[in-house]
Amino acid sequence: MVALTSAGPAQALNIPDVPAIGVDTGRFNLPISCAITLPDLAGIKILDLGTSVDVQGVVTTSLGPGQQFYLTQGSGFIEFPTWLSELAAAVGINRVDATITELDISASNSTPPSINVAEKPQTIIDIPIESGKPLVVGLPLEGTFDVGPYTAPNSGTTTLAFDQAVAHVTLKASWGLQIKVDAKCLPTAGNALLTLGIGGAPGQPPSKITGAPLNFPPVAPEFLDGIINAPYKCTFGGESIDAGIAVGGTIPLSVTRNGSMSFTKASGALTIPKATVNKLLDMGFKGSFSGVVNELNLNVRGGTPAVQNVAEGITIPSTPLVRDKDIILSLPTTGTITAGPFRPTATSESVAISLGTAKATFRFDGNAGEIAINCAKPFPEVFLVENPVT
Repeated sequence: MVALTSAGPAQALNIPDVPAIGVDTGRFNLPISCAITLPDLAGIKILDLGTSVDVQGVVTTSLGPGQQFYLTQGSGFIEFPTWLSELAAAVGINRVDATITELDISASNSTPPSINVAEKPQTIIDIPIESGKPLVVGLPLEGTFDVGPYTAPNSGTTTLAFDQAVAHVTLKASWGLQIKVDAKCLPTAGNALLTLGIGGAPGQPPSKITGAPLNFPPVAPEFLDGIINAPYKCTFGGESIDAGIAVGGTIPLSVTRNGSMSFTKASGALTIPKATVNKLLDMGFKGSFSGVVNELNLNVRGGTPAVQNVAEGITIPSTPLVRDKDIILSLPTTGTITAGPFRPTATSESVAISLGTAKATFRFDGNAGEIAINCAKPFPEVFLVENPVT
């Protein structure tokens, strides 16, 4: 089974989209079912409408025991299907007022267990209905929202998930007709946004990240697009150095019992912070370096294979060392990689994939031979995804 395959034309990770070390960014398209009721007729349900909710945001890659944290730069919208707008337009309905009163994001094992982003209801007036186009109801009206603070547990993990959304809609026709409907929307498949490992020293300050890049295009239902830049501790030339390894790609949100899941359109980036660059210069390494990645292991819990090396043989291009300047290299420089397939074990309830050990060899100008760099798996554990088995 091939663990790493080239994927055609240049689609390497865009450097400006790589977040800082320790930051996780993502966009999720979650399948939902909305119970549509008529509040003026005793809440009679008229149909269950299948659609999706699109949510994006930023969070840290891991947490300390009892650390407060936020999901920041958040936004979300529910997209009602095209046929609904076509039906409304056919009877003269051309505008919609919508009030979102609930958009609940939960954090398992954390306090509080769930937060309603729309605790202060937001109303959108006169949304135009155009036949042939989907009706989109979004939150917030302007800018982005922050969700939190949550307080992490003292150990284990916490998983952020979409729980439900509630919208109150008034359909308005140009000739005066108004119809009120309510929509209570619940997830129908994988609803987890991300899982965070807990570990390290207690008493860490609250994690509230701002200014991270969020430039993801629309993603298909039941998938996420994300980039996570994990902090690594590495040994090099007898010294300890810090680095960041970013992984980005398109990942499914669930996996069937007899099926499998893979990461597609994936790529990565190596971040060498300026403090590490300066340390290398002080160690006597000058000019430029190049090399090859020998290993980036993904560890799989609840699935097979248990470990998969997804980066063997990727070339590190010649790059200058410049004092006080970060280095961010997209790897591979062209094309993409595919990780997987990962299959659930017979009794697993979820398949969790986290970043493991990494190895590379570097060659520096003016230095004979190659020097190995060995990176331990991140601690606390850094999860790429934890998918329920359906």
